[in-house]
Amino acid sequence: MNLKQFWRDILILLAALAMAIGGYMVWDNHTYHDTSHAKVSLQQAAKDGGDTVLIFHKTGCADCSKVVTDVNAGIDNNLTTRFVVDDTKNSDLYKDYQVTEVPTFIRFLNGKEIEHYSGTDKQAISDFLSSQTKQ
Repeated sequence: MNLKQFWRDILILLAALAMAIGGYMVWDNHTYHDTSHAKVSLQQAAKDGGDTVLIFHKTGCADCSKVVTDVNAGIDNNLTTRFVVDDTKNSDLYKDYQVTEVPTFIRFLNGKEIEHYSGTDKQAISDFLSSQTKQ
């Protein structure tokens, strides 16, 4: 292998790596990150106490897709609240909370439901996710 071909191959490899990282970053912000075992996580959050927000969405839902970047930003910017994210397409947890539309956001304090919002108003979602309950 000559030196010129070696450097060309290295540049191609670096470009592919940059594209993969960029693709992951775009995907990461444009998809919900479901909590594995959401029901168990919610039960643990109730035991631990504090502020918890349960977020319901559905894969393929146009309204959920419309606000996913805002939801992710709200989660990323609130370091004091525990978030549990659940896809109603793959879970029956939504039935426990009589959720009939998505996206839906439910706030708990020490395991007790205290606030509920359903809809796609970006400011309302931002306010809901950035607020925290005083204990």
